[in-house]
Amino acid sequence: MSSKRKWDQAGPEPGEADGPSAKATKVEDGKTASEAAAAAAAIAAKIAAQFANSGGPISGTKDPHDGDYTQDIDINDVRNRYLLTKGATQQQIHDETGASVSTKGVWYPDRSKATEKDPPLYLHISATSKEMLDKAVGKINELMALDMGPLVEDKTSRVRERRKWPEEKIPIGIDSIRNFNVRAKVVGPQGMFVKYIQQETGTRVQIKGQGSGFVDQETGHEHDEPMFIHVTGPDEQQVQRAKALTEDLLEVVRAEHAKMKTILQQQQMELHQAQAQYAAYSAYGVCMLHSCPSLLRASSLWHPSCLYAILVCMFMRCICSRFHV
Repeated sequence: MSSKRKWDQAGPEPGEADGPSAKATKVEDGKTASEAAAAAAAIAAKIAAQFANSGGPISGTKDPHDGDYTQDIDINDVRNRYLLTKGATQQQIHDETGASVSTKGVWYPDRSKATEKDPPLYLHISATSKEMLDKAVGKINELMALDMGPLVEDKTSRVRERRKWPEEKIPIGIDSIRNFNVRAKVVGPQGMFVKYIQQETGTRVQIKGQGSGFVDQETGHEHDEPMFIHVTGPDEQQVQRAKALTEDLLEVVRAEHAKMKTILQQQQMELHQAQAQYAAYSAYGVCMLHSCPSLLRASSLWHPSCLYAILVCMFMRCICSRFHV
């Protein structure tokens, strides 16, 4: 008993593989490819014919709801197709012309991929008279030619065209003195005063100018003007309300500043008086040493620090008598 495997069997004779059956298969395959190409060409020609010269409806059957006059307009590659397919736009055309407009088809970035079942995007117009149809077509053509501007928003132009808010500049008018931080007094503990004005009025309040610490983004430095309060907001009434509250705040700060300034002036005057008295008693002590020979002879034996201590005691005695201590 012998069994031969498939690969042990003798191969076909030369030319046998090209027998009648193989040729038939090739012919059949060729015929199938030709028919497919012809069908695709027919679909493309039909779609093109339907849109040629703004021809008739895309579908072969008439819509029972259509009027006596219809027309289809291809908008697949129209730049303003977004405007034309809006319901509000189509309703406006209907109100002005009496014709009905509807969106049909599918938008294709590459219209060559369109099919007979799903043709490229178009508008279907239906009217009861030729005059109404012509008016609607004319209106659509006007919208198609309308310049809609750039499709992508230019952010730089939007910033330039943004409405500028009303603003106010309130000068603080307070000079800097020792132990009185003007900016800190105006802003308040942890910004309490400025935050209150902003919350009450819905505005933005900022301290600007020399010594404010506010750096301008364009120049990279503080403003050259003396310190002021800048108020800005979306509404003029809000800004005026914030200005009134700011001026009330400045009145309180100015009163506190004037009080502190008076105290400093009084302290400065007392210091000058004390210095003058010290100089007078120092001169008096020197005169006493020169007028008393015995004390002068004794002072020559003293250490200089002892003489200085004597003068200091005399000065302190004068100060105590001055302030009734």
